[in-house]
Amino acid sequence: MRGTGQRVWARHAGWMLMALALLIVAVPARALTPEEVETRVQTITDGLRCPTCQALSVKDSEASFSNEIRDKVRRMVEEGQSDDQIKAYFVARYGEWILREPPKKGIGLVVWLLPLVGLVGAGGLITWSILKRRSEREAAAAAPKLQGTALTAEQRDRIQADLKRYEEEE
Repeated sequence: MRGTGQRVWARHAGWMLMALALLIVAVPARALTPEEVETRVQTITDGLRCPTCQALSVKDSEASFSNEIRDKVRRMVEEGQSDDQIKAYFVARYGEWILREPPKKGIGLVVWLLPLVGLVGAGGLITWSILKRRSEREAAAAAPKLQGTALTAEQRDRIQADLKRYEEEE
């Protein structure tokens, strides 16, 4: 008897889930205001590179191709597509180079991390240089200073003998 009740419950739960899914799909999404549409279009097109002038975003470019892309983005936003869906459409069509911001995966991750690695490396190099100079200064301060000290007669005689030997060897 217990097995039958569980099967009935499972059947009813399945129908309830299907009804809930249909209700969610049937409820229309809230329509965006023209200002919201324009804001999303501006945001998305700022992240896309103009295929004609490549140094500018689609948002900033006045090229006719950029105008067509802006219009396509506007239509896709009005159809209710998400930002990721719209970007995926353009990446599928033109490749990842159309994105002004490289994706944070694969080689794009290297592009994102390279400046950080450079900053850490430069900071380490500067720190190493400062510490090296400081240790050189400390070593120089600890070393006996020969400038301004008078030589003893014995030291003078030894230097003179060494110079004389050196001159004879040549």
